[in-house]
Amino acid sequence: MAIAGNTQHLHVKSFFAATVKDALARAHRELGPDALLLQAREAPPEARHLGACEVVLGLARETGTRPPKSVVGDPAVASQHGAIEDALVQLNAFMRTLPAPARDGGIEEALREAGIVPEMARQIAQAVRQRATRGPVVQMARPGGVCWAATASEIAAEIASRLEVRSGIGRVTALVGPPGAGKTTTLVKLAVLEGLRAGRSTRLISADTQRIGGAEQLRAFAAILGVSFLAVESAAALGQAIEAAPSCDLVLIDTPGYGPVLQSELGGDLADFLSRRQDIDTHLVLTASTQHSVLRKLVDLHRIYRPSKLLFTRLDEVESLASVYCEAVQQQMPLSYFGLGQLIPEDLEAASKERVAESLVRQLPEDLQAVA
Repeated sequence: MAIAGNTQHLHVKSFFAATVKDALARAHRELGPDALLLQAREAPPEARHLGACEVVLGLARETGTRPPKSVVGDPAVASQHGAIEDALVQLNAFMRTLPAPARDGGIEEALREAGIVPEMARQIAQAVRQRATRGPVVQMARPGGVCWAATASEIAAEIASRLEVRSGIGRVTALVGPPGAGKTTTLVKLAVLEGLRAGRSTRLISADTQRIGGAEQLRAFAAILGVSFLAVESAAALGQAIEAAPSCDLVLIDTPGYGPVLQSELGGDLADFLSRRQDIDTHLVLTASTQHSVLRKLVDLHRIYRPSKLLFTRLDEVESLASVYCEAVQQQMPLSYFGLGQLIPEDLEAASKERVAESLVRQLPEDLQAVA
């Protein structure tokens, strides 16, 4: 259709094809590179036979032709035409001020710079593009390239969709992980949140007796909380302690942290015990400030314990949770809890997809968030 004005009119036309790309190619062949992409969406049912995708483009043309007689002298129609032309002028002016558009590689590159591994960044960017071109969202184009519109919330939604969270703990729960990850402090936080505040009788067990003073910190916490405490010397003793606990008691097990060498020398019996006990909910505790390459090695080192969940501490020390996200998605392991500091129990919260996704979106350039 054509909308008349004093000096120019906007020629608007729909093009159909199997893909948005093919439809755009047809449109630009007919209308030229100056055509403005107004909309891209699935073709409506009545036009599906023309192609699965519909794109609507507009082209402003200078003309001396007078408006059709049917609209001449109609103030309402003239006002509407004037408003459309004003909007078109403003839109074109706005387009000239935009930064480089978020083309196919824009979001992918930004995600990689935010710390997402390349293959995952590529997959997310492709999925976001499909989200953006699937719905009836306004699209914008410049000569020489198409900018597919996506909002920051759509990027966050795609990031979150790949992540699994599963908070809560089993009646018998063990924390494993490298030294210094915060296992003991986290265990005490869980004792308060999932035990005392829930009115459950709670028992703390330390299997960290080979390290000098390894069990003393947990013993002191148990005394402060007024809960039962037991230190065990072996995996067999740990099994006996679990069986001796009343069936209604919450049993939380602290374990020693070993490096690669000591893990093979000292951690074998405990790892074998935990890996065979399907009734024990084992969480692998790691720090969010650890680089992704190191996280991968730590996960591989502790795989012999057969942990079912990842629990990350020290989120207060990082701005981006890219390493946390990549490791959880690549390992296909759910996140259980996040440690945010040293306060007990305030600085422990159930893991959430929203926190992870928002931390990653915040790393995107401001101009990309504006366009994307």
